[in-house]
Amino acid sequence: MPPDPTHRRPADRTDAYEEFLGLFSRSQSRVQAYIRSLVPDATHADDVFQATSLVLWRSFDTFDREKDFLPWALGVARHQVLMFWRTKRRDRHVFSESLLATLADDALDREERATDRQRALDACVEGLPPRQRDLIRMFYGENKSADTIAASWDRTVHAVYKALKVMRKSLLECVERRLAAEGLVPE
Repeated sequence: MPPDPTHRRPADRTDAYEEFLGLFSRSQSRVQAYIRSLVPDATHADDVFQATSLVLWRSFDTFDREKDFLPWALGVARHQVLMFWRTKRRDRHVFSESLLATLADDALDREERATDRQRALDACVEGLPPRQRDLIRMFYGENKSADTIAASWDRTVHAVYKALKVMRKSLLECVERRLAAEGLVPE
């Protein structure tokens, strides 16, 4: 009898699990933020997140690897949020399903715009000279104080803040130019 093509060997399952974990870990905080924007109670939001995580893993075999994981994960999260609110319908403080669907769609739109802005910002930061990238990394990435940076660069604190101010303005303009060039409307 030929082997069943739908039966996975344990190694195949391990590979799928590792692939899932890699994709999921990069998207986890965005999925959680999306859910929390629609489910204000932290305990309930955690429950919805757990349900979403389980559905994502169980249906990972159906995920089209040619597409981005985050939009798929947010779609699953949207469905789980709507299911959660359906179960809460008896509570007189719960919004109508159509309003909840509108809110969920708006949250997805905001997430997509944030992703576009983040991609543009990453590209703009990459275009900075190395010293400016170092300043951004130290101040925002490593949370070093302006005092610490000023001391290590033999500059004044005022000079560090002024450089950050100039870079923020430059990066904002760069992001807006990139979004406009891609036909996206800046927020």
